[in-house]
Amino acid sequence: MPATAFTGPITGAFTGAISNEHRGGAKLPVFVSLEREWEYLAETPAMRACQRDWWAAEPALEGLGASDVVERARWEGYRISPEGASLLSALLRLAACRSASRCLLQALLPRLAAENVYTPAFGHGVGEGFRRRADTAADFVAECFAAIWRHAGEDRPGHDVGRLLVSEAARRLRTARQAERRHQLRTVALGPCDAGRLSAGLFGARSRAEWLASVVVEARREGRLSAEQAALLYATRVQGVPASEVGRRQGLAPRAVYHALSRAEHALVSRAA
Repeated sequence: MPATAFTGPITGAFTGAISNEHRGGAKLPVFVSLEREWEYLAETPAMRACQRDWWAAEPALEGLGASDVVERARWEGYRISPEGASLLSALLRLAACRSASRCLLQALLPRLAAENVYTPAFGHGVGEGFRRRADTAADFVAECFAAIWRHAGEDRPGHDVGRLLVSEAARRLRTARQAERRHQLRTVALGPCDAGRLSAGLFGARSRAEWLASVVVEARREGRLSAEQAALLYATRVQGVPASEVGRRQGLAPRAVYHALSRAEHALVSRAA
């Protein structure tokens, strides 16, 4: 069954009414939503029917309801009890079953809540002031659920399944945060032009052009270049637009555009030095 087959209720939990930020010791909204969802799912006929299949396949789960499994997977910070570790391993082997994967996610929630991904420094010191903690938590849970599906059916005796899944989710979240931050640093409005506002989107740039563009963007961000100078340098030296065409866009006479370009290059180089 594809990984997206059981994301309906979970997606609903992510996109439900989330109006307040995490404060003090209050639970983040995604964890509250998933716990409420679990109270319903754990008692559904479909879940109870799946439990009988679990008992036949996994001796560690025999006689246990879904709620019992989650309750016995006890955590102390980052560490789970030996019984809990055995239960998580059994659920991972059964995780191709959507009910088992959802039960495994529920059992991992205390571990996800304890992970250090909600601080502004998460992502190798990259600031995340632009991200709400509630959004980070929702993305983190989604990454963990995706990790469960990637490893569904694997038999990992002696391995810490919780650490495997949560670490993988945290690593992917960190990578996404770093990419998002790099994109923000490399993309900035440089000033008005005929097409609206010129911005530097650098994911398709080659290394030299990318380096030059990042210098121009940073200089503009710091106020060391005017908007017109930054737009002129970016268009001519990064995008390769002829100076005469850029001058036409900016309303400059043919001779004036080369003079303006020379002054912009001098300002960039002299201030960088």
